[in-house]
This record gives sequence, structure tokens and C-alpha cells, in this order.
Amino acid sequence: MLVKLKLRGNSQQGWNVDLTEKQLEVEAEGFLPPLSPELESSLSKWQSSYRQIDSVRSCIAPKPGSRIVSKSMTRYSSFEHTAVVRKDLNQWLNSGDPRWLPIRDKLIEISQKLESTNEEIFVLIDAKDLDLRRLPWQEWSIFEKYYPQTEIALSLPKSSNKTTIKLLPKSQNMRILVVVGRSDGINTQNDLEIIQDLENHGAKVVCLIKPTPRSLCEALWDEDGYHIFVFTGHSGSENNGTIGWIELNDKHSLNIEQFKEALREAINRGLQLAIFNSCDGLGLANQLAQLNLPHSIVMREPVPDLVAVEFFKYFFKEFSNNKSIFDAVHTARKHLEHFQLDYFNNTCFPGATWLPIVCVLPDVDTLNWQEMADGKKFNSMIFRKNKKTKKRNSLITNPGYFFYMGILAVLIGSTLFYIYKTPFTIPLRNDRTVKESNQKGDLSFINLPKGTWRYGGSTSWTPIREIFERKLKITHPHFRLKYTNSSTEPPGSGTGIRMLLNDELDFSLSSRSLKDKERQIAEERGFKLIQIPIAVDGIAVAVNHNLQIPGLTITQLRDIYMGKIRNWQQVGAPDLPIIPYSRSLAESGTVDFFKHKVLRDKNFGSDVKFVPTTTQGLKNVGANPGGIYYATASEIVPQCNVKSLPLGRETDHLISPYQKPIVPFSECPQQRNRVDIKAFQSHSYPISRPLYVITKAYKNSESNLGENQDKYKAAKAYAKLFDTNQGHILIEEVGFIPINLKK
Repeated sequence: MLVKLKLRGNSQQGWNVDLTEKQLEVEAEGFLPPLSPELESSLSKWQSSYRQIDSVRSCIAPKPGSRIVSKSMTRYSSFEHTAVVRKDLNQWLNSGDPRWLPIRDKLIEISQKLESTNEEIFVLIDAKDLDLRRLPWQEWSIFEKYYPQTEIALSLPKSSNKTTIKLLPKSQNMRILVVVGRSDGINTQNDLEIIQDLENHGAKVVCLIKPTPRSLCEALWDEDGYHIFVFTGHSGSENNGTIGWIELNDKHSLNIEQFKEALREAINRGLQLAIFNSCDGLGLANQLAQLNLPHSIVMREPVPDLVAVEFFKYFFKEFSNNKSIFDAVHTARKHLEHFQLDYFNNTCFPGATWLPIVCVLPDVDTLNWQEMADGKKFNSMIFRKNKKTKKRNSLITNPGYFFYMGILAVLIGSTLFYIYKTPFTIPLRNDRTVKESNQKGDLSFINLPKGTWRYGGSTSWTPIREIFERKLKITHPHFRLKYTNSSTEPPGSGTGIRMLLNDELDFSLSSRSLKDKERQIAEERGFKLIQIPIAVDGIAVAVNHNLQIPGLTITQLRDIYMGKIRNWQQVGAPDLPIIPYSRSLAESGTVDFFKHKVLRDKNFGSDVKFVPTTTQGLKNVGANPGGIYYATASEIVPQCNVKSLPLGRETDHLISPYQKPIVPFSECPQQRNRVDIKAFQSHSYPISRPLYVITKAYKNSESNLGENQDKYKAAKAYAKLFDTNQGHILIEEVGFIPINLKK
């Protein structure tokens, strides 16, 4: 089971944090403050003193990050500094900041729910910031107490290249390619003996000693492929942790970019794991992730020879006995503990257990020896293989498969011809048209059930649902959507979910996640509510186009809507009373999210004026110089009668929700401002949230062929539309960020 912490931000301003555990359908949002000065200082001192150990210092030059052999050591070493790092790390993570507490509390709650299960659990830290990736997260008291047998792994950024379901290597044996690079001062013979001993477990080991670049590339192009690639020798990474290199022999140092085609071919032939039992490998792992290698194991700092060999010994012992990669690394790390204690035998390396780290692509499946050795077909890019996937793959072996695929091809061809002849065209990214995206991944390739389906809910969904409705009338006329509003309540996420609970809708659209109360009501009525994330949306703030103000901080925005700031002059604008507008909390998911994210669950001020719709809110702001309103960015940014404000956490770092340069009021509507999707993708813009399709699922739904199951299938099929190539393009066109449903 995967517990994932996604952190986006920087060391100066802090990080927005999303916590998810999919099997329990747990989600939480929070904010982690910047690293404390004390923690930054103690980390720096530990690293500096660690590298001042004689055996480390003598071998680092001329290439940073060399693997080292024990000689002698300075007695002060870094032993004292590891204790200080541990103390400062826990003071930072246990500081009691109210923005971080939801994450901390949810981690405890998850561990208690999983306590009675026998499933393996691992925690994935998804952080781009190098400072966060270098932290010894396993020393946090929450992980030590509640996740003692859990390995903390790093999630690395995935390549933009599309990935496909892969076959493992053709060989009937586990194939391992071992490369011994420049290794002066290193006893690589111990490494080789450990790996060659794996032949007793049925492995085929291919070994290259100080190869030339040509011989390395030729080996990687081998048609039989490899399951595991191992490098032992000298290596290093740039200080920013993005670029790494290996020292292949006495003459050649290669970074991953220089033999990426050979590596990519090995990955395409089924390579699952790369191990660099060498130094400072975060840069290597980062580059391998760009080639879509699912798993890598690297060392975060220079690694002493004794430590490297010991890690190899216990990792392969556990892994070859069919422990998962995470469990094997966890056990091997624990066996390095004595290197932190043996102070008087010149083998003391404080922080040794912090060195090995598992790096994986987002949501990959866990890996074990037996699965690879069996040579089964599997998709290494999907975290959990569910029953539907296995059933779908087995269809290929059915004798009637190709007959039905032939019929499907004829139907698809007819549909594409019809679309091509239709004058309806939608602009796409890079000036492409829908016509150019009619390929595998087009909306036409999703099988939608026949019928009329009632749906409704979030008004933030309006741009997305309308453009998809128009397309579906062409591509799937048999799949009829009926947008249904409540007869008594304004439209919104809360209204839509209540209608779904009362069987007034077949599925609903939401701009917020489900509440515990809504889940409880569903359980009492004999079903579950499931939320499927579709896109990421930014919340923009609108003011009158004549108001002169550079932007607002989140604190200022909070104080405006709580009634603490009542005049624009208090935030550097002209002397005007502020008139804050908002939709009602009861119906709107946007308001619910705003109240949680911006107001920190505090109440609105008494001066906030509530309006029934965004249209009315924007109309009021356009007519009142002191007005302010918030809504989804795609609804506000293109407007002519208002302007959207840059927002930020600090006054000197305000981020615009629109693409620059801003379109002047006088040129609208001939030209309109457009949403800056990159600002939301990078998480630099401070207010963003996911949009969901909400559906009902009944117990034993897989075998339930009744009306309820038809509705469930319709909702799931509708959600799949958004995860096609064309679906992603259309979502971006209307100013949102698509979400890959495999994640």
C-alpha cells in the first residue's frame, strides 16, 4: 500500500503538500514551512564533517562524489552532528504549525487503519526540491513510531514521453548486467562475488570490467535484454542533483545523456532496476527517470567501500529471497547501523543508514525477484495491477479476440471518417486541430454505454463539460448526457453530491473532495461514493478593472474575507471600501475549498455579500470599484469587465493566473487573457485544487448487472474520456491541467 506525500514549492517559501492513500481513499492537504535555519545548519555541518573523514576527504578529488575506501579517520567525525540533525528535523516536522498538522495527523490515522492488515506499506516522497530529497526522512518520529517497517522512497519526475505496457526480457533466467568502472582504491571483487553468487538463484550475470563506451552500449543493446543493471566504481552528481556521471574507465567519464539511447533500448527490452553502488547518485536517478526506468537505487553521499559492500550483501540476500525492493532496501539499510557505532575500529561512518535510497517513477508497481524471474507480462508504470487490467490482458489470448478487433476497426474507421467530414473543429495546442488528434487516444476510442445519463453539480466544470458535450454528440450520439439542476438549490458541488445521494443524478461533478459526512450517508444507504480526479483547476481573484493594485498575498486575501481588512488603502490601493462577494458555502465546492485553503476553516466576515452564481458575482464586481470575487480561473481570467489579480505568499513573489503580457481592457473582447497553465503545473500559483467525477459503487458491483451498475459503468467510462490524448488537449484548451488517471 502506497502513502504518497507530494510537496511543491521551494526552500524559501515552503511547500504545498498533498497526502494520498488510494486504497483507503484518503486525501489531505497542508503546508510545510521552509526548512528551519537550525536544520539547514545542522545538515550542512553533518555533510561537511562527514566529508572530512580522512578516508572520504582523500578520495573525493578530482571528481566530486567518489566511492571511497577506508583508511583512517578523524576522531571528531560527524557522530555528534547526526544527533543534531535528527533533533532539528523532528523539531521542524513536529513544530505544531496548523497548516502542517492535517498531514501529520492523517499519517497517524492511516497507520492505525493499516495496522491490522498484512499488506506491505511504503511511503513515497514526491519532491522536486533537492533539499527535501536529501533529508533523512526515516528519522522523523512519526515514521519511526507508526511506520517502523516502512521504507521511505523518492518519487522522481517522469519523462513526458509516452510509456507502454512492456514485456520483461525474453530470457528464461534473471539477467543482470554488471559494469565495473574506474575503481582505484575500491575492492570491487567483493561486489562481484556477491552478484555472481546470484547465479545460484538462477540468475545469468554478464560482467564488463572497465569497458569502453562502445562495449557498454553494445551490451545494453543485447536482444535478450536485462532485468537489472548494476554499476560499481566511481561516480558523482552535480550540486543541484540533476546530472550524474559514471567513471567508466581511466579515460572515459559518461553522464546518462551520453549513452541514453542504449539505456532507453535496454529499458524498452524490460530493464526494471538500476543499482549504483557508488557515490552521490541522485543525479543519476533523476536522469534515468527521464528515460522511464521504473526503479533505481543510489547513494545520496560519498559511500565508504565497507558500507557499499555490506549494503550489496544484505540487499541481494533479501531481494533474491523474494522480498520486495522496498523491504530489501529497508532491511539492508538497518544492517548498516553498526558503521555508525564502531568508533574505535576506523569503521565509524555516522549517517551510513541515510545513504541508500530507492527512487521510483510516480505510481510504479512494487518489484520482487520472483515476479521478474517468472517473465510475466506486466505494465511496470502502473502502481497497482487490478483485476480489470488482468482480465483485459487475457483477452488477447482469446481465439475470438482478433475477429472482434476486426469488427471494431471497421466501426472506428467509419467513425473517424464521419468526424473528418464534419465541419466542427476545435483549436488545440500548437495550432493543431481535432482532426490531427484523431489517432489512438482520441475520444472515439472510448467505449461509452448506450443510454441517457443525468449529471450535474459544480459550475467550475462548465467549460470542460460543455466542450466535451459538443464532442460527444458527434463521436458518441448514443451516449446522451442530460445536465440536471436542482429545483430548490443553486448549482454547485455540494448540491450535485446531495442529488447523487438522493438518486436524482447518475453521477455528479465536483470541485472539492468528498466530505466524511457524505461518505457516511452513502455507507448507511448501502453504497460507496468514489471520486475520480480529472483535472487541476486554479482559483482566481477578480477585482474591478479600474482598481490599481499589483496583487494580494494569501494572508491579505484571508483578512479581506474575514473582515479584518475593509479598505483597499490597507493593501496599497486607493482609498475605497472593499466589497467582498462570494457564493454560498452550502452549494459551492469552490467556496468550500476557498474556506479551507485560504480561510483555514475560519468563518467569513460579516461584510461578505453572498450571490447565487458566478455570473452575478462578476457583474457586481464590474459595477463596483471596490468589489472583489473569486472563482475558477477559467471563468475569471478571460472576462472583460473585471481583471484577475496576481497572488502569492509574499508581496515580492506574486504569481499571475494569466499569461503575460496582460491584454488591456480596451482590446477586449477582440483579444482575451488566457489562463497560465504553467503557473498551476509548477505549483508556483498558490491556490489550485483537483476537479472530480463522483459516482456511486455498490458492493459486488463487478457482478451486479442492474440499473445501478449501468450508472457506475457510465460514470467510469465518462471519466476515461478525460484521460485520452485528445481529452488532455481539450482540458488544457479551456484552461485546466489534465490528470493522468493511472496516477
